[in-house]
Amino acid sequence: MTEVTFTKDDLDNMELVREIVFRRLREGNWNQLYDHWDERSTGKFIRFESPNLRDRFYVLMQEVMWQLIIQNVITPGINSSNLELPWFRITSYGEKILAEERFSPHDPAGYLNELDKVAVSDVGGRARPYVEEAIRCFTAGCHAAALLMVGVAAEAVFLELCVTILPALKSDAERKNFEKLQWVKAKHRWVIEKFERLPSKERKQLPESLDLTLTSLYDLIRRQRNELGHPSGKLPDIGREKAFVYFKMFPSFVSDVEAFANYCRGNNF
Repeated sequence: MTEVTFTKDDLDNMELVREIVFRRLREGNWNQLYDHWDERSTGKFIRFESPNLRDRFYVLMQEVMWQLIIQNVITPGINSSNLELPWFRITSYGEKILAEERFSPHDPAGYLNELDKVAVSDVGGRARPYVEEAIRCFTAGCHAAALLMVGVAAEAVFLELCVTILPALKSDAERKNFEKLQWVKAKHRWVIEKFERLPSKERKQLPESLDLTLTSLYDLIRRQRNELGHPSGKLPDIGREKAFVYFKMFPSFVSDVEAFANYCRGNNF
C-alpha cells in the first residue's frame, strides 16, 4: 500500500485525510485515537512534507473520526473496561462499509472519483451535482433528502439519454412524436418499447443488465420524486442502510445508460 504525502497544500484537505483514515481502518489493528497514531503504526499510510504539518493532520483526522462516529461507522469504547475515547471500535454497520472498496457515500471523494469513471459522457455527467448534494445529505444523516437527490440524479441521466436518442431515430415522424412527449413517464415507456423492439443481435451489443435497468429506472425516479418529493403528511421512514443500498445501485445504473447512449451515437434505429 503506497503511503500518501501530506503537504502544505493539504491543510484543509478533508477528503485526503478521510481517504487515509479509511485505508487504516480497513487495515485493522487500530482502536485508540492518540496512542496508536504515530510514525511506527502509520508510516505506511502517510508521510509529512515537513514535521510541523503533523499537528494539522491530527486536527483533521479527529474531525473525520467524529463524523464517522455520528454516521455509526465507529463507536467510542472497545470493551466493558474501556468504554470511552480514545478507545474506539468499528460497528457492525461499519464493517459492512469498510468491506466496500468502491462506491461508499461515507467516502465522498472516493465515490465521486469512481462515479466519474463510469459517467464517461454528458449523459452520466448530468448526475454529478445532484449526487454531490445527495452525499452531503447522507453524511449529515438526512437519508430521505439523500434519496430524493439520487432520484433527481437518475431523472437527469434519463433525460440526457433522451437527448442522445433523438438524432439516432431514422423516422422523422417518430422523432417528432418523441419530441412531443412532455412527461418523464411517457418518455420512459417509449424508450422501453423502443429498446424491446431492437433485433436480438443489436441487443447483444449492450449490457445484459440494461433490460432490468431500463425497466426499473422509472420506478427509481417515481419512488424518490413522488414518495419523497411531495408532501404526504408523514415523512417516509428511510434508514441509513436503505439509503446506502441506493447509492451502491446508482453507478451500475449510470454505466448501463451510458452504454445505451453510446450505442445510440453509433447507430440509427
